[in-house]
Amino acid sequence: MKFKISFLSRLVIFCGLLIVARFFKTGHYSFLFLFWNLFLAWLPLWAIKKIKNNDTVIKRRFWLAVSVLFLPNAPYILTDLFHLKKELLAPLWFDLILILSFAFLGLIYFILALDLIFKEIGMTFPVYVQKLAKPLLFLSSSYGIYLGRYLRFNSWDIVSQPLHLAGSVYNSIFNGSSFKETFSVTLTFTVFLYLIYEIYLSFKKQNISTHHELY
Repeated sequence: MKFKISFLSRLVIFCGLLIVARFFKTGHYSFLFLFWNLFLAWLPLWAIKKIKNNDTVIKRRFWLAVSVLFLPNAPYILTDLFHLKKELLAPLWFDLILILSFAFLGLIYFILALDLIFKEIGMTFPVYVQKLAKPLLFLSSSYGIYLGRYLRFNSWDIVSQPLHLAGSVYNSIFNGSSFKETFSVTLTFTVFLYLIYEIYLSFKKQNISTHHELY
């Protein structure tokens, strides 16, 4: 029996080996937090995959909501590039590859989760909701990145400290000194994530077309 390791598993192993190599080089556990961020990035994909065809509407809505709630954690890893500094103990090029590997994996989780989320919305919601879902999910994910990186909130803060979160959200949108940063970061990430997803769809359609031509 031939044992196969999936592409995602190989990428996870590669990320792990980079962390191990960095530890042996520097003796520090500086970037171990990336594994936690990667776990959070995987959660929306795990949650949306929990939905089964025979599930009740309430159960399907619950797992869909969980997936959407944690969705910003997947592309959030891109902002870990902020940790790149010349004075780090490891070579700058090595840390660049390390963080990019985790970020790339996070983007893959984001795309796969988003694909299944759109599929679920298309199966269980009316057409007008389907049309609104795409821009809203890109926008909310991007704003979630801003909340996490700049305001230092986590997905579970919506339950653990909802009032503080609500106040910070209000301030980030309606406070004149904060609005420009909020708008700039959110809009830029929205366009970026949209383009990444559209590239994925383009390749997906191309592969389907090629498959039909071959068979």
